[in-house]
Amino acid sequence: MKYIFLVLICFSTSSIIAQDKATYDKVSKTFQENFNAQNIDAIFDLYTTEMQKEMTKEGVKRFVNGCHDQFGKLKGFTFIEAAEGIYSYDVEFDKLTLVMELQLNKEGKISAIQFQES
Repeated sequence: MKYIFLVLICFSTSSIIAQDKATYDKVSKTFQENFNAQNIDAIFDLYTTEMQKEMTKEGVKRFVNGCHDQFGKLKGFTFIEAAEGIYSYDVEFDKLTLVMELQLNKEGKISAIQFQES
C-alpha cells in the first residue's frame, strides 16, 4: 500500500514539474523572440509588476540593448536544471554562451532573470 501511494505522489509531482517546465520554456521562447527583435515593450510586459517597478522600462531597454550589442542575437536555450523554483538554461548567443537563471511567479511572469558566465 505504501508503494502505491509513493508511485501516485511521484506521478502527480512529475506532471506538475512538466507543466512548470512547459511554462518556463514558453516564456523563454517569447523572451528570445522579443530580445532578438529588441521589442522592449513586449519584454517589459513579461515581467511581474514588482520587477517592472524595480527595473523600469528604461532599465529594461538599457539591459536588452546592452546585452544585444555585447552578445549578439539569442540563438537558443538548453535546459540545465530546476532548483528551488529557479530554472537554469545554457543560452547561446552569436558571440558566446551564458547561463540564464529564470524565476516565474504563479501567473507565468518573470520575477527574476540573470545571465552569468558558465
